[in-house]
Amino acid sequence: MFLIDLLFPKFCLGCGYVGVYLCQSCQNKLKPIESDTCLYCKKPSLFGLTHPNCINKLYVDGLVTIYHYNPILKKVIKNIKYRLAVQVWQEFYKIIEPQVIIKLGFYKKLSLDFVIQPIPLSQIKYNERGFNQAKIISNFFKKFLHFPIVDLLVRKREILSQAQTKNKKARYLNTRGAFAINNKCRDAKFCVSNKNIILIDDVVTSGSTVNEAAKVLKKAGAKKVYVLALAKG
Repeated sequence: MFLIDLLFPKFCLGCGYVGVYLCQSCQNKLKPIESDTCLYCKKPSLFGLTHPNCINKLYVDGLVTIYHYNPILKKVIKNIKYRLAVQVWQEFYKIIEPQVIIKLGFYKKLSLDFVIQPIPLSQIKYNERGFNQAKIISNFFKKFLHFPIVDLLVRKREILSQAQTKNKKARYLNTRGAFAINNKCRDAKFCVSNKNIILIDDVVTSGSTVNEAAKVLKKAGAKKVYVLALAKG
C-alpha cells in the first residue's frame, strides 16, 4: 500500500466503501445514454446530430454524451472539479465500458481533421483549482479519437454556476459574451478558420455554455462544431 493511501485513504464517493473512489455497486448505478438526442428539440437523433429543422449557422452541429447525470455521477464530477480531480478521474475512466464509448468512432468516420477544444475556465477559477476538468476529460477522449487538443478559446469573464440559474433565459444571459478567441491562436498550428471542432465539457444541461462557445468559434470561421460531454443533465 502506498503512503498516500495510508495518509489519505480512498472512500467510495457513492456509499463510503473504503479502498476505491467508486465501488462495484455504485459503478452499476451509472446509466449510459442509450439514445442520443438533438440538443435543441430533444428528440432522438442518430449520433446526436442537430436536426435539419433545428439547425442554425451559429448552432452546435451535434451533441454526444456518455452518461445520464444521476446522483452518483454528480458526486464524481463534483470531486473532479473541486477536490480530487486527477486521482478520481484516473480511476473513473478505467471503469467506462468499451461499448459505452464505441459511438465515439462516429467522429472518425465523419472527418479526419477534427481538433478537440476543452471548454475553458476563467483565469480566476483556474488559479483556484490548478487545473481545468474539461482538459482532463479531453485527454481521456483523445485516447480514443487521436485528435489534437487545441487552445483556441478563452473565457473572458467569470459567470455564475449554471446550476444556480433558474431558467433557460437566465442561463443564456449568464453565458452571453463569456468566451473569445485566444489571441495566441493566430500563431498556432491549428487556426479556427475552416476547422471542424469538438467542444469538450463535463456536463451539458440547457446547452447555453456550449452554444455560446460554438457561436464564437463559428463567427471566427469554424466549419463545424460538435459537442462531446461526459454527462447529460
